[in-house]
Amino acid sequence: MSKSYDLIVVGAGQNALTAAAYLSKAGLKVLVLEKNGQVGGGVVSKAVTAPGFMHDTHATTMVLVMANPMIASDELGLLSKFGLSFADTGDAPFHATAFDDGTALFTYTDLDKTCQAIAEVSPVDAEAHRSLVQRMMPMSELFLSGTFKPPLPFGQFISLLEQSREGRELVSAMLKSSYDVICEIYTHEKVRLHFLKWASELMIGPEEKGTGVTPYFLAAIQHRKKAGIVVGGSQSLADSFKRCIEHYGGEVRTNALVTEYIVSNGRCTGVKLEDGETLSASRAVIGGIHPHDLGKFLPGLDPYLIDQGRKVQLSQFGAVNTHWALNEAPKYKADARCNTAVCTEVVPADMARFRKTFDNMRYGRMPDDFNAVIQVHTNHDPSRAPAGKHTLYLYTFAPLLLADGGLAGWERKRDEVKEWVITEYSKYCTNMDESNIIAGYAETPLDMQNWNPNFRNGDIFGVGSYIHQWSGRRPFSEIAQYAVPGIGGLYLSGPFQHPGGAVTGGGRATAIKVMQDLGIKLAGIAAV
Repeated sequence: MSKSYDLIVVGAGQNALTAAAYLSKAGLKVLVLEKNGQVGGGVVSKAVTAPGFMHDTHATTMVLVMANPMIASDELGLLSKFGLSFADTGDAPFHATAFDDGTALFTYTDLDKTCQAIAEVSPVDAEAHRSLVQRMMPMSELFLSGTFKPPLPFGQFISLLEQSREGRELVSAMLKSSYDVICEIYTHEKVRLHFLKWASELMIGPEEKGTGVTPYFLAAIQHRKKAGIVVGGSQSLADSFKRCIEHYGGEVRTNALVTEYIVSNGRCTGVKLEDGETLSASRAVIGGIHPHDLGKFLPGLDPYLIDQGRKVQLSQFGAVNTHWALNEAPKYKADARCNTAVCTEVVPADMARFRKTFDNMRYGRMPDDFNAVIQVHTNHDPSRAPAGKHTLYLYTFAPLLLADGGLAGWERKRDEVKEWVITEYSKYCTNMDESNIIAGYAETPLDMQNWNPNFRNGDIFGVGSYIHQWSGRRPFSEIAQYAVPGIGGLYLSGPFQHPGGAVTGGGRATAIKVMQDLGIKLAGIAAV
C-alpha cells in the first residue's frame, strides 16, 4: 500500500538532510530515504579501528559550512535546539604545512598572526598575502552569499564581476591555474607550496587551467570564520539534522534503497523501493541522481540532457583515507605548532617533486612522494577516544582508477597503500612507531563509491570543480538550478550540484528553489 507525503528526499547525505530540514521547518510533510544503515552520507563517524575510537571516515573538519547562515545564524536551530556543538580550538593554527626538511609554515584565522608566520619565511610574501586578503575581503560577501543559495547564471555572474577592478582580477584568475596565480602572488617556494597544497584539496591538479580562482576564494574566506570540529564526530552534524527533521514532523528511514523515480504525465509523483514498496509525494521529490545516471533513473528525459550528464567530468583524483587509534598524539619533528594545528599537511620541500605528484595520478599511479592531510581531532575533542588516547585522520591523494586494475584494483592495493602511508608519515614524527599504534583502517576510492554512489569512482566531490562545472554551470547549465527540465516536481541535491563538494550545507539552496517554486514563504532565511 502506498503512503503519501508532501515531499520525498532520496538520500541522507548532508546536502539532502539540509534540504529536508529546511522544508520540514517550512511545514511540509517530509520523508527522507537512505540506503545505508546510518544517515550522513559523507558526514559520518564510525568506530572502525578499535572500540571507543570514533573516526570521521569521510568529511571531517568543517570550513565552508561555518559561513552558511544555517550555522552562522543558526537558521535551523541545530546549535540551539538539536545538539550540534563545535570544539574550542583556541589559538591553534588552522592550517600548518610540515615540510620534509623539518621546517613548517602556518595559517591562522587571524590575518596578523598569519602574516607574522609567513614573515618568518618570507617578509615580502607576508605583505603580498595581506594585500591579497585586503583586496578580496570585500568580495567575500559576494562569494559567500552566492554559495548558499541558487547560483546566478554564469554569464550574469561574470558580468557582475566585470564591473569592478577586483572582479576583473577574479575573471582573469578563472582562466589561469592555481599554480599560475600563486606563483604570481608569492615568491618563496615554501610559501607557494603551502598554498598550492591547500588549493589542490579541490581534487584537481593545481596546474590545471580554470583553477586559478581557488586562491582568491580562499583568501576571501579563510580569515572570516574559524574552522569547526564537531564534538563527537561529523556524525553529530548528520544526527542534528535528523533530530530537526523529526522535530518538525518529518520521517527519516534508513536501509531504504530507491530503485525508481515514478514519473507520470511529465511529473515526478513518488519513488519505488528495492522491496517493491511505492511512496507518493504530492508536491515534490528531491533526488540524489548523479548526472551520469540521469538516463538510468529518468529514461524518458530529453536525450540532450542525458548526453550532457554523461559528459560531466569527474575530479582528477581521489584519496585513500586512513584512520588510526593511537596511544599518544603525533609529535612532529618540525615546529611544535604543528602538534596542535587543526589541520596539518605534510609536503616535500621541493616544487618539482610536488608537481610530479599530480603527473603520476594522471596515469593511474600512486605518487612517488608522500603528501597528505592530517588531523588529530582528539587534541581538541577528547570525547572521540578513551581517556588519554587519540585518533589520527591521515588522508593522501590517490588516483581514482588504477592503471593496474581500474577501480576494482583497489581491493588488492588497499593494504599496501595503507602501510605505505603510515610508514611515510612516521618520518615526519618522533613517536609514530609500532608501540604507539593500536589499530588502523583504510578506505579507498572503491570503498567510497560502495558507500555512496554519488562518490563516482571515489570522487568525493561528486563531479570535478572545473570552471566549466562551477557555480551556475554545475554540473551543467540546464540543471544548475536544481530543477530537472521536462519533469515537474523533481529537484536535485548532492555534491554534484552547486556549491559542490566538501561540507557546505548546500541543500539550503535546493530548499530555497523548491520553496520559491511552491510559493512557500522564505521566513527566517537570511540574505535570499
